[in-house]
Amino acid sequence: MDLHLKNKIVVITGGTAGIGKAAAFQFAEEGAFVTVCSRSPEKIRSFLEEAREKHLSVSATAADISDPKQLKNFIEEAGSTYGRIDVLFNNAAQSHMCYLTQLEDSAWDSVVASNLSSVWRAVIYALPYMKEHGGSILSTSSLASRIPTTSIGAYGVTKSGINAMTRMLASELAPYNIRVNAVAPGVIASDMVKNSILKNKGMHYLCHTSVLQRLGAPEEVARPVVFLASDAASFITGEILDISGGKFIVQDPWAPWEDFGVERPYNV
Repeated sequence: MDLHLKNKIVVITGGTAGIGKAAAFQFAEEGAFVTVCSRSPEKIRSFLEEAREKHLSVSATAADISDPKQLKNFIEEAGSTYGRIDVLFNNAAQSHMCYLTQLEDSAWDSVVASNLSSVWRAVIYALPYMKEHGGSILSTSSLASRIPTTSIGAYGVTKSGINAMTRMLASELAPYNIRVNAVAPGVIASDMVKNSILKNKGMHYLCHTSVLQRLGAPEEVARPVVFLASDAASFITGEILDISGGKFIVQDPWAPWEDFGVERPYNV
């Protein structure tokens, strides 16, 4: 299937690792021009080196998306360089392993700025480069937007906000032929998960509540993102796509594995 993404201009926040990197590479493989941002110069270097090895044409900029000025500069540079933006993928996020009632003001402000305010601002900054030609806006929500994790309270709050914003923007921007959707991953083997939840909680904690009984790979989220951005999804807008390996779709997802004597793929 031709997704008609060749020569499209794709802008991704948090695009040098995990889901963002996987999406950047898949968009580039489809022939799109891809530019990403990251706070980490080290991750940018690693991202560009891997892209060269794969013979993919991408660019990367250092920017902290929680800083409105840096975010605006990143998006406006991409828009002015190419004259338009066809796809905006709001992927950058952060989390704090902390209960809401124990969270400090500074941590709350940081999570909200990175996960929610930056999405709204990125859309505002990108609109002048999208309204004339239309396009697609996507954001990374989370299963935590629907079934929050108590010990990561602020994260779930911000991701619920992304869901509401996605639906409202889908309505507001429809007259400009701009579709707005989100993906809601479950537990993905990203750096954020490996460095926080996995380290603190363990593999069983992360996997046993999904019917597939394993972590997802960033590429398994990136593929639906690329699809939703493409003409193949031209009649899909305002949707939050669950990509969780069937997490919490039944009360006992581990039961068939135990009853049928099948080894769980925890190491996948």
